[in-house]
Amino acid sequence: MPKFTKAAVAAAALALLLSGCSAAASPSSEGKAPAAAEAPKGLTTAGKLTLCIDPEYAPLEYYANGSSGTIIGFDADAARALAKHWGLEAKFEVTTFDGLMPGLQTRRCDAIFGGLYMSEARLAVADAAPVMSAGPSILAGPALAGQFKQPLDLCGRSVAAQSASSNAARINTLKDECKAAGKDEPKLTEYPKTAETVLAVMNGKSEALIETNVAASYMAAQNEGKLAVAPGVFETDTTFGVFTRKNDPISPVLAEALKALHKDGTLAQIAKDNKLDPAIVDVH
Repeated sequence: MPKFTKAAVAAAALALLLSGCSAAASPSSEGKAPAAAEAPKGLTTAGKLTLCIDPEYAPLEYYANGSSGTIIGFDADAARALAKHWGLEAKFEVTTFDGLMPGLQTRRCDAIFGGLYMSEARLAVADAAPVMSAGPSILAGPALAGQFKQPLDLCGRSVAAQSASSNAARINTLKDECKAAGKDEPKLTEYPKTAETVLAVMNGKSEALIETNVAASYMAAQNEGKLAVAPGVFETDTTFGVFTRKNDPISPVLAEALKALHKDGTLAQIAKDNKLDPAIVDVH
């Protein structure tokens, strides 16, 4: 198969994933507003809530023009709402997906608002407050998607996943399940960016890709006729969280702020604005 340069991947990602984006946040939402609650102490930058984010994950966080400029999506909008709740300005510290947790631990940011599962491994090294219910989904070409009805249907198949993600970990776990069932292991290939997992399937390098249900629906919609979601392969049994450093004073304050934004309907409205089911934020 032809190899893609970084520039080509970026251009293809824009065409495939962002062609129909319309759920943009207003840049003015980043500005200060009167505090509705006392801001947490010890912030990385005074007067700002700094958030580590990887803007490569539509519809949760992505660039409005595909590669630079304003970061939009559910997580970005909710991060701005969180900052506004405290009368702060939201500041985004852009990093790669596998750099999110290191960025938090080295105090490049106060929190990660970036599509991370509340997995046991992450909760062992950081605190997290729930913000959205989620689970893994399988995408494949329309002709193949119907063949995936349960996890073991992925045995012996080539599967793409984002590097260092819980979805990649799920396929690694499935390898043991396939072996126990007397089947061949799935062949996992990990990519730094979600756009590259889409390209892997479109170019025939992988037969399927695993992604969260939130992003999977968006990817299928933006690639109608080329990608389809295989429904019900995995249970929706995980939760996205906003991560803070372990035992940091900001942790309980942030958790209470998210509860307040859920109670007053702010998070549900942000979900609607980003064409997501508002029920996904009912995690409190």
